[in-house]
Amino acid sequence: MEQKHLTPAAVRIIQAFLVDPTHRFYATELMETARIGSGSLYPALARMEKAGWVVSQSEDIDPREKGRPARHYYSMTGEGVREAHIALVNLSESVLPPASSPGWLLGPAPRGVSTT
Repeated sequence: MEQKHLTPAAVRIIQAFLVDPTHRFYATELMETARIGSGSLYPALARMEKAGWVVSQSEDIDPREKGRPARHYYSMTGEGVREAHIALVNLSESVLPPASSPGWLLGPAPRGVSTT
């Protein structure tokens, strides 16, 4: 999955998965955990599934017996966990100011901290 596909929603989904990479989420649970809506969830999951980061599986139940539709569960693959960690590190590094940036770009020094 390319960094350009790491939308804020995708980052939140990845963070939710990485808390416990063995946990299987159903869509509503993942939306609540990641604090995103279905319009952001499903496209991001589709990209992650296409990239091999996530696999999905439908729950095998009788909906009449359970009184609800079957859930669709999502879990991260081992490759997904590794690649997601790398992608988050790369994303973090891409938003850091360059080491050669003048200090004034970072704002004033806190009180009592000498910049000389």
